[in-house]
Amino acid sequence: MTDFHFETVPLAQVKNTEDLYQSEVNLTKGDVHNYTLFNLAYSRVHSPNLEDVRKGIPILQKLCVPGTDQRDYVYYLGLAFFRLGEYEKALAHTRRVLTMEPNNRQAQALHDAIQSKLKSDGALGMAIVTGGLAIGVGLAALLLRR
Repeated sequence: MTDFHFETVPLAQVKNTEDLYQSEVNLTKGDVHNYTLFNLAYSRVHSPNLEDVRKGIPILQKLCVPGTDQRDYVYYLGLAFFRLGEYEKALAHTRRVLTMEPNNRQAQALHDAIQSKLKSDGALGMAIVTGGLAIGVGLAALLLRR
């Protein structure tokens, strides 16, 4: 598995990006450039605050329009869902990037990290179920002995 690592940005940077976005909204009467929207989404997806990450998702979804290069938008949607623990959605987005660009190492690393997380969560889930069953059987045996 490829090691996966991403950096969070300081909250001050998120705030600065939000201020730049709002300035452009005011100057253009809402006709904001995709570059500005992407920068806002990027800073939110990389924020240490998960609520900011959630706020980045609809911006990226808005940017994913037919006829545009969606690769970066889709990748960061995958990263956002990964950060939020929505692994199936994250996996769908990384698969989409890898369909567009099969040799994209960044998307492959995220894809591998998601798969690893799904496997470890599945193993943990099985351990919890198995442990719960063992406790249940043990309690039933104690009750039957009485």
